[in-house]
Amino acid sequence: MLTLVSLFPILWLGCAVQATEAPQTATPPSPRVVSVDAFGPPSLSCREALGLANPSTAGDKPNKPYIPPDADLDAMRHVQVGGLQTDPASLPGANPDALPPTPLEGTPEDLARVGRVMAAITADQHVRLSFWGASHTSADWWTGHIRRQLQAEHGDQGHGFILPAALYKHYRGADINLCRTDGWKSWWAGRWSGPFADQLGFGGMAVTSDDADDFGWVQTTVSNPQGRRVSRYDVFTLRQPDGGTLLASVDDSEPVPIPTLGPGPSLQITRLLVPDGPHRLKLRPKGDGQVRIFGVSAEREGSGVIVDTIGIRGKEARSWLQWDAELATQGIAALGSDLVVLAYGTNEANDPSYDMDAYRADLRRVLTLLRLGAPDAACVLVGPTDRAKKLGQDSYAIWGRTAPVAQVQREVAPEFGCTSWDWQTVTGGPGSMVAWMHRDPAFASKDGIHLTRAGYEWSAERFLDALWATVPKE
Repeated sequence: MLTLVSLFPILWLGCAVQATEAPQTATPPSPRVVSVDAFGPPSLSCREALGLANPSTAGDKPNKPYIPPDADLDAMRHVQVGGLQTDPASLPGANPDALPPTPLEGTPEDLARVGRVMAAITADQHVRLSFWGASHTSADWWTGHIRRQLQAEHGDQGHGFILPAALYKHYRGADINLCRTDGWKSWWAGRWSGPFADQLGFGGMAVTSDDADDFGWVQTTVSNPQGRRVSRYDVFTLRQPDGGTLLASVDDSEPVPIPTLGPGPSLQITRLLVPDGPHRLKLRPKGDGQVRIFGVSAEREGSGVIVDTIGIRGKEARSWLQWDAELATQGIAALGSDLVVLAYGTNEANDPSYDMDAYRADLRRVLTLLRLGAPDAACVLVGPTDRAKKLGQDSYAIWGRTAPVAQVQREVAPEFGCTSWDWQTVTGGPGSMVAWMHRDPAFASKDGIHLTRAGYEWSAERFLDALWATVPKE
C-alpha cells in the first residue's frame, strides 16, 4: 500500500466543525483473519441456486432506477433543436473528441499529492482508488472503465468494494458476478427511519437478513480480461446486540462462522485468505438473529490497482451526515485508500430549495468526516454532469444550477486538501447533454440525466488523462 505523509495539519479540520478540540483520525478495528482451503467455484449457476434455495419473498424487492423529480423548469435555459432552430451539431460538446482536456483544479500541493499516487502506480506499488457518489458512480460504467484501464496496464489487484446482495435493481459491478435471494432488506441513508437507520458502514448502505434461506454471493469472472482472480475477501459487518451468525463459504469449503453478537454497534472485519485464483464467496445468515453486511472487498496481494465503486442512486453528498460517524470513518480508514473521489452534485443541482450556502456548509461537514477516515489520501471532488429536460419534440430545458454546484466544490476543495474536476465543462458545457443525446452513437441517455455506457467510458478516459497530467514530467 502506498504510504503518504500528511501535508496538512489537523488545524484545517477545525474550519468545518464547531468544537473546542480538533477531531482525531479514526482507527479501524483489526480484522479477524481466517485461511480457507478453496479450489474453484462450484458449477451451480445463480439461476439453479435460486431455484434450489427456495428464496423468501418477504422483505425488499429490487427497485426501479431512480429518476429525480423535475426542478423548476421556468428557471432554466431553453434550447430549441431541429427545423430552423439550433442544429444539434452546433451545440457544445457535439464533437467530444475535439474538446480540449479539462485538468484537475487545485493548489500545487494538492495536485502534487494526486501526482504522487499516479506515479506510485507506474512504480508497481499497490495503490487503491476509492470512489463515492450517486448514480453516475453506482452503475460502475465510469468507474468500471477506470478500473479496467488501470488494471490492464498496471496489474489487477481485485475488484474492491461490492455488496454481496444487490442493493436494488440495476445495482452491479463491472468484472464481478453477483447473485442474491429476495429476502434481503436493503438499507441506505433516508430509506428507513428508526434507531438503527444510521448504521450504514462506510458506504451509506447495508443489507440485512435473519433468514437461513437467504444468501448472496460474489464470484470472479470467467472470460473477462479483469476480475478473474482473488486471494482475499474482507467482509465488513455490524457487531450488535441480538446479532446473529453470518456463514461465509468460499467455493465448496466448510462455512466460516462470523458471529455478529456483541456490544455495539461496532464495525467488525473478517478477512478470508484463499489461494490466488477464481473463487465464489457465498454469505448467508445462520438463522439465529439478524446479520447486517456493509460490504465485501475482493482483493489480491502484490503490486497493482484496486478501484472501489461505492455509489447509491439518487444520493447527495449530505447523505453522509445521516451515517453513524464512527462506523463510517473507521470503515474508510480500514480501506486505506491512496486517492479518494467524491462524485456528487447532480441531485444537489436538481433541488431548487437547496441553496448554495447550505450546500457549502454541508460539503464542509462531509469532507470533515472523510478526512477523519482518510487524513492523508489524495482527493478529488467531481462535479455534476450537464443535464437537460425534454419539453417538446425539439425543445429542452438546461439545468442552470449545475455550474453553481461545481463552483462550490471548486471553492471548498482546497480547504480539505482536495482538487476538483468539473464534469460539465469536460463534456462541453451547458447544452452538451442535448448534443450527446443526439449524436450517433449517443453518449447520453434519453432521460437527459445519465450517460450511455459509451459516454461514461469517454468520460473515464478524460478523467484518467486529468489524473495522469498531475505526474511531473521528467
